[in-house]
Amino acid sequence: MIGLVLVISCNSGVSDRLLKGDYVGKLEVENNKYLPFNFSVTNDSTLVVQNSSEIVGFSIDYLKDSIFIRSKVFEGFIKGVLEDNKINGVFVIESLDRSVPFTSYNSNKRFNIDFENNEKLTLNRWRFTFNPNMDNASISLGIFNPIGQNEISATFRTSTGDYGFMHGGYKDSKIVLSTFNGSRAYLLEAELNNNNDSIKGIMYSGNHSKTIIEGVLDNVFELSNEYSLTSLQSKNQKFEFSFENTAGKLISIDDDIFDGKSMVIQLMGSWCSNCLDESKFYVDYMNKNKLIDIEFVALAFEYAKTKDGALNSILKLKNQIGIDYPILLAQYGSSDKGKALEKFPMLNNIISYPTTIFLDKNKDVIKIHTGFNGPATGEKYIEFINEFDNTIRFMQGNWSFNYLSYVTPKVFIFN
Repeated sequence: MIGLVLVISCNSGVSDRLLKGDYVGKLEVENNKYLPFNFSVTNDSTLVVQNSSEIVGFSIDYLKDSIFIRSKVFEGFIKGVLEDNKINGVFVIESLDRSVPFTSYNSNKRFNIDFENNEKLTLNRWRFTFNPNMDNASISLGIFNPIGQNEISATFRTSTGDYGFMHGGYKDSKIVLSTFNGSRAYLLEAELNNNNDSIKGIMYSGNHSKTIIEGVLDNVFELSNEYSLTSLQSKNQKFEFSFENTAGKLISIDDDIFDGKSMVIQLMGSWCSNCLDESKFYVDYMNKNKLIDIEFVALAFEYAKTKDGALNSILKLKNQIGIDYPILLAQYGSSDKGKALEKFPMLNNIISYPTTIFLDKNKDVIKIHTGFNGPATGEKYIEFINEFDNTIRFMQGNWSFNYLSYVTPKVFIFN
C-alpha cells in the first residue's frame, strides 16, 4: 500500500547509500534531550517510520554529499550528511522557519529502557490538564494501551483532535512516549506518583514549545461533544464560500454544480495531521460507497509563505492520498484561525483544523463537527465513523453501509 517512487540521478556523484535495516532517528528537542522514533530502510530510496501500529512512508534522495528524507504528504524534510551509515543533520519546516537537529543510528530499540507492565496505567482512563493554572489551560483524555514486550501505545484526545500514535513505555514510575510522522513531533516525559493515581510531566513539541501536563485517574471523564463547539451566529444564516481551486478557477457555493446537492465542507490544511486522517477517511468512504447528490469541498488554510507554495502543498496531498473532491485555497501565509474566521462571519468561532460543516440540499447547516479523532483513538474513531455514516444517510436517504470494513486496522498505513 505504500507507493514510494523516486528517480535518482545517475550523476549525483554519491556512492554511499543508507543501508537496509532498522534505525532510530533522534530529534534534539532541548539541549541533550532527544525525541526518538523507529524507522526502517527497505531500499536506498525508501524508508518507513513506525509509531505503534502506524506506518508512514518517506522517500530518500541523494544530492552531492547530502541525503534528503522527504515526507510523502507534508512539507517537512530531513537534510543531512551520511557517514558510516549514520545521518547527522536537521529536520526542517521551511514555511515555519523551524529547524531541529537530527541524528540516526542502527537499532530497533526506540528507548534504551527495559519497560515494565503497569496495569493501573493501561487499564484506566486519565484526565489531563495541559498548561495547568494558565490562561491557555486545556483538558484532554489520555489513553494508554499495552503492546509488545511491556511497551505502550498511547494518544491524547482533545476536543479538537488527537496526538496520533505515541509509542513508549513505563519504568520505575516514569513514562516516556514519542511520535514523529513528518509533521507531528512529540515527546512526553512524565512520572506516576507513589499511589499510581496521578501523573505529572512535560510534552515537547519539536524544539519550539513544551507544555506542562498533569493527569489524574478518571474513568468517567468525557470531553465536550465535538458537535457543540462551533455553530452559526444565527440559525437563519447561510454558510457561504468563494475561493479559487488549484487551477485558479473561482468556485462558489452558488455555482450550478452544487444546486440541489447536499454538501460536506471541510476547513483544513495540508500541514495538519488530524486533517490528513480525516481526508484519508473521506477518500476511503467515498471509494467504498456510492454517494448520491452529495458534494465534498475542502477549504485550505495554508501556512506556506507564497501562493505557489500553498498550491504545491495542496496538490501534493491530493495526489498522494487520491483526493478527487476540490480543495480551494482559502488562505496562505498563515493558518491563523482568527484570520480564517474573518472569512466566515456567520460562524461563532473556528477553534480547530479540521472543522467540517454539513449542509442539506437547501444549503441549510445540519451540524458542524469540530476537530477529528483518528485511528489512534480506537473506539472514538469507530464511533465517529458510525455517526458520519448516519449523517450521510440522513442527507441522501437510507442505503447500505459496510460498517465492519471501517474497523481500525492493526496497521494504519499512509500511502
